[in-house]
Amino acid sequence: MTETFTEIRPSDTLRADGVFALGCAYHPFWTCLVALQLLGCSQLTAAQQGKSTCTKAGPYLRSAQTALVANDSATALEKLGQAVEIDPNCPDAHLLLGLTQFQHGDVGKSIQHYQQALKLDHGSYSAHYDLALAYVKSKKLQLARQELEQAVALDPKQPNAAYDLGVVLLELGQPAAAIPHLRHAHAITPDRPDVSFNIVRAELEAGRFAEARQAAQHAPSHLTSDFQWNAAIGQEFFKHGQSKDALDYLRAANGIRPTDEIVRTQLATVYLASGQPEQVLDLIKDPKTATDHYLRGSAFYQAHRFPEADEESDTALGLDPENPKIMVLRVRLLQRAGQQNAAVELAQKATKLTPSWDQPFYLAGISYYFLRHYTEAHQSLARAFELNPKAATAVFMAALASANEGKPQVAERYLRRAISLQPDNARFHCHLGILFMRQNEYAKAERPLKRASQLKPDYALPHYELGKFWAYSNQWNEARREFEAAITTDPGFTSAYYHLARVYTRLGENEKSQTALANFRRLHKQETDDAAAVEDDAKGESDLQ
Repeated sequence: MTETFTEIRPSDTLRADGVFALGCAYHPFWTCLVALQLLGCSQLTAAQQGKSTCTKAGPYLRSAQTALVANDSATALEKLGQAVEIDPNCPDAHLLLGLTQFQHGDVGKSIQHYQQALKLDHGSYSAHYDLALAYVKSKKLQLARQELEQAVALDPKQPNAAYDLGVVLLELGQPAAAIPHLRHAHAITPDRPDVSFNIVRAELEAGRFAEARQAAQHAPSHLTSDFQWNAAIGQEFFKHGQSKDALDYLRAANGIRPTDEIVRTQLATVYLASGQPEQVLDLIKDPKTATDHYLRGSAFYQAHRFPEADEESDTALGLDPENPKIMVLRVRLLQRAGQQNAAVELAQKATKLTPSWDQPFYLAGISYYFLRHYTEAHQSLARAFELNPKAATAVFMAALASANEGKPQVAERYLRRAISLQPDNARFHCHLGILFMRQNEYAKAERPLKRASQLKPDYALPHYELGKFWAYSNQWNEARREFEAAITTDPGFTSAYYHLARVYTRLGENEKSQTALANFRRLHKQETDDAAAVEDDAKGESDLQ
């Protein structure tokens, strides 16, 4: 199960020019860029007045700026309106009016005045930059990108435009394009944690994990002891499947502030994802909340200590009876105890609480499958796969349910999809071969069965199926080899002894045939026949999730 973190955000940092650099690494995207405006723009506007011929508008602009410093926005708006009216060709009047309107939430009017300022002075860094932030506020990211590119070209020494361009590119899903701009901003302002964070984020989103590690390690040295930095970096690594790196930073955050419950929960979650249940139990020795009991229950489950897992999950559900994550853990325990009807009921309740989460649908499908309600199993598993198209086991189990429904073409499509997701999974190849064998398409069955036995030589089922394949082709020595391999791998595979006895008879080895038949009769009561072997596979694969 994939956990969703409650994000830890480092506190705002004040840049030297007096502007709050909130940074999208640490705050919601729309807020972070927009908040960069206030004082910085008015300072740049004042600097630009020397380049403008705003003689008529000058007194009104000075009065407006005085009013802004005194937090008298009403007077500022009045004076700026007069400035624009008396001197409509003054770019600074439009620029400052746009900024003031933006701060009042009238983004549409601010955009109009920024655009007018650019018509009058296309080389204005401030107008391009401020217009970009207004476009961000309006969620017009492509337009924001264009304006930020203009701003960066006009003044490459300004870190804000380079940084914001990098963040906009990240939001547009172009991390590789964002990295040079973020690194440029970092070269100018190497101590900003928001810039360092977003470099790591961009490298991770680009799939450049080694570069992300290096960027995190080369962040400003004072951040190594910063709680918020370590927590945020740990979250980002975990979000991208880099649990080992996530552990380093979350452990550091937990060491700095061991009483922080959010980071402790996140650290425990990563320990579980890394297969370290004992670390979770050591971290949460005195559970007090439903989440604590849930995490301990998950750790016990992962450690195959099922009675303790049952106790912890029961306590967690008592404290938080509507928590879908706890329900999912309880469902797994019910399934393991063979209580499939109770598991289905609880899984269905979880699907109603979290209709966009694949796991409750998946688990409901598993229980339906073992209850032999194959149509319901197929529906639940297909829904799980629809919600999570990377869930190879869900589509594999949907294939098994479809085959039992008598829908071999549907089953084949599902199996091929599962193989495309996990091409080295021997079970998936094996069951594709079994599907063909059951349809008497022996020529098509050979290749996937051989592939399965190559991927996992100690897997009995493909050897057994290949033995049947060679027996059908009257190639008795090959059949003998595969049946013997199946029994060597799984001495309790009853049906393999029966078929091997027949092969020995064909080869004239009557004594060996009698021994194989004796073993078959001895094991017959706990028979592992074809159907049971398939069901064991289903259990084995579903337990991996």
